[in-house]
Amino acid sequence: MPAHANQWLVYTGGDRPNRTFTVIDEDYISPEFNSDTSFKVEAATIYEAPSQPDWSTANYHVDCIKKTLRIDLVQISPRDGALRRGPDVADHPPANVTEHQIITFACDKGPKKSSQRASEREANNDPRNFIYLGPISLPKVVDVAWEKLWTDGKRPGYSSNVSIADQNAQVEKIMKEKQALVAQAGAIAEQSQREADAIAASQKSRKDRLKREKEVAPALEEWIGKSEAEVTAAFGPPASSSDRGALRALVYRRTHSETYDAQVGQVGKTAYYEKRENQFHCDLTFGFRNGILEDYFTEGDRCQILWAPR
Repeated sequence: MPAHANQWLVYTGGDRPNRTFTVIDEDYISPEFNSDTSFKVEAATIYEAPSQPDWSTANYHVDCIKKTLRIDLVQISPRDGALRRGPDVADHPPANVTEHQIITFACDKGPKKSSQRASEREANNDPRNFIYLGPISLPKVVDVAWEKLWTDGKRPGYSSNVSIADQNAQVEKIMKEKQALVAQAGAIAEQSQREADAIAASQKSRKDRLKREKEVAPALEEWIGKSEAEVTAAFGPPASSSDRGALRALVYRRTHSETYDAQVGQVGKTAYYEKRENQFHCDLTFGFRNGILEDYFTEGDRCQILWAPR
């Protein structure tokens, strides 16, 4: 089965017999790692001139802020031989109209959700003259250029001993390999993002703990890493507990009373007072994972006093 893709015509131009026809495969648009302003797209260009290759494909890494692009994984299909690799190109401003259109397409489609892209495919009325060709394979894209657009010219023949059918089969093989690479890259990017999120969460947890060390209850830090048995032996039975799989929470409460003189009346210049009491409490939650204290949390008033060493 051919490897079909959602192909968009992004540029066609030039004078006969040097016209070109460039498409971008929407399925391969992806953000660069940790960026929402840089995107990778895969573009294919078909050439009319017999002195040019039949077609070439490449990955374009587009920076939408700088309006630059970098090119790699260049594949060239000459008319007189088998596929070969082309050289990579470092970051540069667009060198021609084709590259300008590639940047415009990548920066327009890249930030959009798949549902929005799908609606734009269906409407197919882009104001920048991007034309949705449909879910077709690269060999069919080459046919479209010659059968629908360059009808006033003659498609150059092949001088290679590799048949067109064999070349098309090689193209399909390359596209399937790229699909596998894209899936692998996506999985790596997702894993990297998960690791980055875990590091950020760990850093936040550490920051919160350092704040508690300073402001809440420094003496509690020494219990991190202790077993539940050690904690309950020191703190006694908790006020409440809860379990969720490998996680277990024990809640303790301590109270603190403060008395003060409250004025209750006045006769002449004489004020009358009585003793009153304010009561404060602080709940301490110990969080255990697999029986080991992983973290703790305090909530209430006077926590630094209530949970200081006794």
